[in-house]
Amino acid sequence: MANTPIAFPQTYDAAQAGPNYSASDFRLTAGAALAVPDGSAFGGIQGVRAGSPSPLATIDGTTVTVAPHMGWLCPWAGGCYMYALPEPQQVAVDSTTGSYKIAVVLEDRAAGHGSGERVGVQQFPGYTLDSQIPGLVVARVESGVASDAAPVIGRDATIRVATLAQLQAVTAADGVGAVLADGSRYERSSGVWRAVRGAPVRLVSSQYGTITGVRSGGVAQVSIDWKSAAGGSWDTGSMGRLPEGWRPAMAGVYPYQGRDGGSQRQISIDTDGNVKYQNCGSTQNMGGFSISFTYLLA
Repeated sequence: MANTPIAFPQTYDAAQAGPNYSASDFRLTAGAALAVPDGSAFGGIQGVRAGSPSPLATIDGTTVTVAPHMGWLCPWAGGCYMYALPEPQQVAVDSTTGSYKIAVVLEDRAAGHGSGERVGVQQFPGYTLDSQIPGLVVARVESGVASDAAPVIGRDATIRVATLAQLQAVTAADGVGAVLADGSRYERSSGVWRAVRGAPVRLVSSQYGTITGVRSGGVAQVSIDWKSAAGGSWDTGSMGRLPEGWRPAMAGVYPYQGRDGGSQRQISIDTDGNVKYQNCGSTQNMGGFSISFTYLLA
């Protein structure tokens, strides 16, 4: 890091005999300013630019192709790098049955990282920690199937990832917002990703009924509207599985009282998201029923 204050040439002229500028200056000023802040003075969040192709990575046999795109690399302290892959990049994995991570990696000899100056695509064993990879993991390959893994960063600094587990791996400054694939929204607050209360989300939909939920912070309210149920004594029925990010911190059981002595049931939700009902006692009403309850999110 430079020992003197820096003003990049966007701010004043570098006339003859004026100040000199370096790639390090850009990395510490313009590069970091254009990245979504990670909560540090000069660092940023690694990710690809919104509008990048989807899927970003495809696989044919053992050859993975990463589509042209641009994004940000911030693999170590001291600023951010903007990068671009103008042409498709290919990398080979060892087999069609293994587990791999595909990453855009960086070397910057001047910054003390690597033996050259380059950006490229490289594969790593699936067990490699992201923190041990000098760049951005853009895809994962499992048994011959490639799936995108990089956060997508919009112009409004909103981060888009597929799952809550992916979001939990992203460190950001307080106030940064994020959206999951299911439409649920989060905001970074006091160093933690917290759910933002939004519109109800349809979690399960089948011929037998629906499950709808809404979240606020670490709490979910779920409403079940079921059209019909098995009527036999102690019969059970599956009601589907809640998506990741909507599952309870501990398993819960919720009674449905029915009316006039009929439809005595209990609904249970496991920590893996599976929802089911069980009749209680003798033969029960086979008609529809509705119930809502609240629980702490995992």
